[in-house]
Amino acid sequence: MKIRTIFGCLFFLLSVAFCAFQLITLITSERMSATPLLLQFSTALVCLLLGSLAVQSGSKAATLVVSVVAFSVCFLALVCAGFLTMKSGGEVAPIKYVVFLAYAGLYGLFGLAFSFLMGKSEKSEVKKDA
Repeated sequence: MKIRTIFGCLFFLLSVAFCAFQLITLITSERMSATPLLLQFSTALVCLLLGSLAVQSGSKAATLVVSVVAFSVCFLALVCAGFLTMKSGGEVAPIKYVVFLAYAGLYGLFGLAFSFLMGKSEKSEVKKDA
């Protein structure tokens, strides 16, 4: 494997870990402070952007794994937001929902981009074979 693929996958998994940590602490927290919330979100975003190094190698397996994990995180963020809405009623701060939807959007767009790149690479392989 190339070094870009390895570090891209590591940064992507690190962003997933940061996202999971923030979402878990967000569900259980009573009081929220803006500075740690913003720092955690920006750290996960930077790691997610550095995770795009994984696509530069052209490895189909790495692209498929990153795409599936990104869509899974998107799905889980939306499910957690829904459960939080049903469970808590009206006492949850709206910023929690914004964070859940922001993570769902980020990972959804990231997974969509990787799936488009995977489809593009498959089309180019078909053209090379013909």
